[in-house]
Amino acid sequence: MSHGAETEQQRLAALARYAVLDTLPERAFDRVTHLAARLFGAPIALISLVDQDRQWFKACLGLDTRQTDRSLSFCAHAILGDGVMVIPDARQDPRFAGNALVTGEPFIRFYAGAPLVTPDGFKLGSLCVIDPQPRAAFSAEDQAALTDLAGMVVSELELRFTKRELETEAQGRAQMVSFLRETQAVNEALLGVSTLTQLDLPPQDTAAFAIELVAQAAQVDWAALAAVEAGGSSALNMWNVTPAGQAFSDLMPRALPPGEGIVWSVAQGVEARYEQQYAALPGASEAVVQAGAQAIAWLPLGTYGGQAFVMIFAVLRPEARWSARQRELFEAAANVMRQAMSMREITRQAEASARTDLLTGLGNRRAFLEDAELPAGQLAVVDVDGLKVVNDTQGHAAGDELLRVFGQALRDGCPPGGAAYRIGGDEFALLRPGTDDGTLGTWVAGAVAAVHRAGFPDAGASFGVSQWPGGSEDHAAALQQADHRLYEQKRSRTPSR
Repeated sequence: MSHGAETEQQRLAALARYAVLDTLPERAFDRVTHLAARLFGAPIALISLVDQDRQWFKACLGLDTRQTDRSLSFCAHAILGDGVMVIPDARQDPRFAGNALVTGEPFIRFYAGAPLVTPDGFKLGSLCVIDPQPRAAFSAEDQAALTDLAGMVVSELELRFTKRELETEAQGRAQMVSFLRETQAVNEALLGVSTLTQLDLPPQDTAAFAIELVAQAAQVDWAALAAVEAGGSSALNMWNVTPAGQAFSDLMPRALPPGEGIVWSVAQGVEARYEQQYAALPGASEAVVQAGAQAIAWLPLGTYGGQAFVMIFAVLRPEARWSARQRELFEAAANVMRQAMSMREITRQAEASARTDLLTGLGNRRAFLEDAELPAGQLAVVDVDGLKVVNDTQGHAAGDELLRVFGQALRDGCPPGGAAYRIGGDEFALLRPGTDDGTLGTWVAGAVAAVHRAGFPDAGASFGVSQWPGGSEDHAAALQQADHRLYEQKRSRTPSR
């Protein structure tokens, strides 16, 4: 194997993997140096590991130091070859004659070093024997024996590495068991949240049940669902997951001031907010701090029916902080809820649009027919008189404005329990519970007055009234009777003006 810069970096990486540098002496390695010293009659025996700028001795017999500079290292040369490096007399070798370890303590003369070669071919250092006296020879048999001892050192390094790997694996398995338990709880919570979104429940109820599931899995102390109205006011539904959460709930208001606080700001956006130290927040409630609030999280869930929803979690344990796993659970659950709530809102708007007359904002003919099971009462079918004249003389935009004003006036003047619909071009239907006490006439007259004020003084309305059976009865007869009476009024030429 070549010893270029890239290879040297690989060798150093291999050395680092064994995690042996700067460790305490170990008997297994010391025994090898003692055996080598006795076998070769050498006063000094070393297990030397060649680091980037130094050589460090894992075992050291006959020297007081544990490391030297790499520039002085004989072993740094030994790892460049493929076999045992033998120096009979360092004074006679131009590579080492001026070396401080030759000219000074320990006055190296003889050196023999066998490289420590890993199973994947990297030379980490050497097992060497040193003598302050020169030697004439170091036989092939001696070199083979030193190589075998070097192999024993590598075997010990491998054993040590394997033991450390097994310990790490055992720790990893213990952590994995804990992780799997947490993951199971998280997955069960997310599965529960996903299942909830498939049920035909009001979005508020779905969110409430989901928060309970997530709070349990995340091991929080307290949770809440905030519903923020369009005007900014907020209502809280709270859950005490632990006994400590009860004291916290007792201090929390059931309603929050309009347009104020973190709940309101989170509800207006799409980003979650996590506070690790609630007490450090400007304006933090002293009572809430005293109740033990440590970390609080706010996550927006989206809007439905004019309300924005925010789920809130709190941990009250000292030094508690939001973990990455808790955040992942919160975010995943919030994403599922946001998507579900968005789809429900789209569906709600589509259904509302399908039942709404776009010009007047009243219910359309479909809504009128679907609401047929309202309680029994009075039905009025109303025609706007004078619409054709307005269309012919002022244009269809003016005619649309006449209808819009008339419809809005019907909606604004609707009595308790009543409902107004636009069921045709200039035709409206009114429903109200009870018997006719003049309310229907007053209702229509109010709408006519509104169009007069809006600049249509010649417009009016004709209407016919019938009994509305309510429930699941056949309503066609009531509608036909009201139509008949409407046209009777038109024929009598006494429209309401």
